[in-house]
Amino acid sequence: MLPYVYMLLQETNIERLEKFLIRQQKKNPSFYLLYVMANRQDEEVDNLINRLLVKYKHPQKQALYKVVCGMYRKNVRTVKNELVHIQSAQFRYYYETYVHIEEGNLGVARATAAKVTKPWMKCSLLSEIEMRAGNRHEATILARQALQSCRGVQRYIVYKNYERELPEALLGA
Repeated sequence: MLPYVYMLLQETNIERLEKFLIRQQKKNPSFYLLYVMANRQDEEVDNLINRLLVKYKHPQKQALYKVVCGMYRKNVRTVKNELVHIQSAQFRYYYETYVHIEEGNLGVARATAAKVTKPWMKCSLLSEIEMRAGNRHEATILARQALQSCRGVQRYIVYKNYERELPEALLGA
């Protein structure tokens, strides 16, 4: 059990995290979903989301999967509609900030991001805001801070996102 928890919450080695997530394909599709999303496997994302929505009937769990899928598909309306069902204030602020960023309301996005207390979440959001504002250098600095402040599966997701969107943030990571 301890190695499993360590991988989820503490591991920083991207290759080990990737192998761990791949091994979750049958045992824990929720974690495997993170792998397929991070690697942009669209068809597999749809299959997993549908399976998870059938498996988990609780409205809050359903909302979380719908929000994650909405973000992946850049479907702001879906994310907005499901926000009211997200109980965790931190995750609600995170997803709400995402909506503001996608709608181009960067000032409101900054104000909402200020409510987020988890450093990796806040830095990740602020990095995205700076990217949208055209401040790539500042976005890179914030992206590096986000990467340094997260561990486990969050680190994998953040790393893979910056690998695509902001590769200069990974130099020296």
